[in-house]
Order: sequence, then structure tokens, then C-alpha cells
Amino acid sequence: MKLSDLMKATNNFSNVNIIGSGRTGTIYNAVLDDGTSLMVKRLQDSRHSEKEFRSEMATLGTVKHRNLVPLLGFCMAKKEKLLVFKNMPNGNLHDQLHPADGECILEWPLRLKIAIGAAKGFAWLHHSCNPRIIHRNISSKCILLDKDFEPKISDFGLARLMNPIDTHLSTFVNGEFGDIGYVAPEYARTLVATPKGDVYSFGTVLLELVTGERPNTVSKAPETFKGNLVEWITQLASNTELQDAIEKSLLGNGVDDELFQFLKVACNCVLPTPKERPTMFEVYQFLRAIGGRYNFTTEDEILSPTDAGYADNMDVLIVAREGND
Repeated sequence: MKLSDLMKATNNFSNVNIIGSGRTGTIYNAVLDDGTSLMVKRLQDSRHSEKEFRSEMATLGTVKHRNLVPLLGFCMAKKEKLLVFKNMPNGNLHDQLHPADGECILEWPLRLKIAIGAAKGFAWLHHSCNPRIIHRNISSKCILLDKDFEPKISDFGLARLMNPIDTHLSTFVNGEFGDIGYVAPEYARTLVATPKGDVYSFGTVLLELVTGERPNTVSKAPETFKGNLVEWITQLASNTELQDAIEKSLLGNGVDDELFQFLKVACNCVLPTPKERPTMFEVYQFLRAIGGRYNFTTEDEILSPTDAGYADNMDVLIVAREGND
């Protein structure tokens, strides 16, 4: 796509058009001459060559799933590297859960629908996409919502486009592995991104959905509590007070059992030991079971994990379910 067209569509990258910003760049609302509404991501200065960038775009262009934000095009001109995506009218999940002007109005069925769709998209990236993609930067800000509140994951595959940072320590501190509050505890030690690290980050998003709290500050916690959302949940669980974590407005509406099941899945995702966490496919299956009566999901290619090790995990999952029944 032409730089001149995208500059015109964003009013020359006007601050008024900014709808989000993060580690990988700034997102602008863009309107083409024919009225088409798009999102343009202006990547932070990258030292990658044109050949490397085009290669990455060719790969990302083939990564298509109903729960991923589709890449419609890109632009490489002068020092600019721009990605063009379909517009998402309902913004991101973070802003829906934590609106600046009041309380969140998302009802439980809609929160569950968003969780299931996002889990499906992340599971597809981990298990069915070729090449398989570890997101590295999962948060409620990277889950965008279309006009029907269907979740669409953004920023997948962009980690390879970021500049290599000189030291491992600065890599961690500067957010190479995600936003503070979402980062798996083992990353500070290993400095290696893993699928189970993504599961931890997504577990924090699930906690946001069911508690209504932000990942870094917990409004319901005592003033003396200085930890983050996961640490608060861990403390409640150790005192058998986990029910106190659920957002009050969600309780008493005939879905309490679903809320507790959902909270347990989230807690399993944020366990401190990576190998004790479920796979992203298992997370999707658990959430899909909780939301079974709502008919949210459609069958698709994600339901056929191929590698043997993964099949073994599913056997364990099925046995566990039968035991629970």
C-alpha cells in the first residue's frame, strides 16, 4: 500500500487518530477516500532489511484464523514500516474491562464468549499454525473486538520484527516478553519465551475477565497489599477465600457455577511451575466446556492437534474429565 495514501488516511499520523500504542508500535485509525475504515500500525524503528521485512510479511499474510486480526497489507517506504489491518469497532478488551469513564458493562455471557474465542485463536497459533507462533506479548490490550464482540488477536508474530536488544536484562525490563503484570515468573530467570509463558499471560487476562481487576493493582485488596492480581489470587486461594475474587456484579445471576469453574481454569494457567499449567489447547477445551450451553463456538481446524506428545496430553485431559464426571 502507498505511504501517501496511508498518511492521508491517518491525517499524517495525527495524535487525534491514535487508538492504541505498545511495545511494537502505534496504532492509528485510518479512513480511505472510499470511506473504508482501517487500522494502521506504525512499527517502531526497525533495523531489518527490506528483504527480511517482506519475508515476515509474506509469512504473516498466510496466518489466517477467525480469531486473529487479518493483515490486509503493508507499506515499506523510507524509514517507515506500516501494517494495515481491518478496523475493530469495539476497541480492545482492556478498555472495555477498565473504561476511563465508569464501570465495565460487559455481562458474563459476553465475557465468556470473548475468553473462548481468544483461547481458540491462541491455541491455533500454538498448535495448528505453520510455523507455530508463540505470541510473547499477551494482554487484554492485544485482544481486539469486532462489531459483534468477536475477539481478534493482534500483534502475533511481531516479536521477530523487533530490534535485538543488547543485553538479556534490558530485553526483559523493556518488555520483550510482555507487559508488566502479565509476564510469567520464570522469564526473569530463563529469558526464554515459551508456550507455557503465553498460557500464564492469558491466565492473567482470564483473571481480569472474572474479577474486573487490573493486572497490576487490585482495588478490592486491603491497602496493605502491594502485590499484583496473580499474587492476590494466590493469597485468597491459600486462605480458601477465592470466592471473594469474583466481580460482585456477576454473582447471583444463575451463573455462579460457571464463574467458579472459569476462575479455577484461570488459576491453573498462572501456576508458578510451567509444567503444571495446561496447554493452550486444553485451556480452550476447558473454557468451551464451561460455555457449552451458549453455542458460542464453531468447529474448525484447531480440533486436530497432530504431534504425539500433544495427543498424550489430551488423553490425560480426557481421563481427568471422566474422573470428574
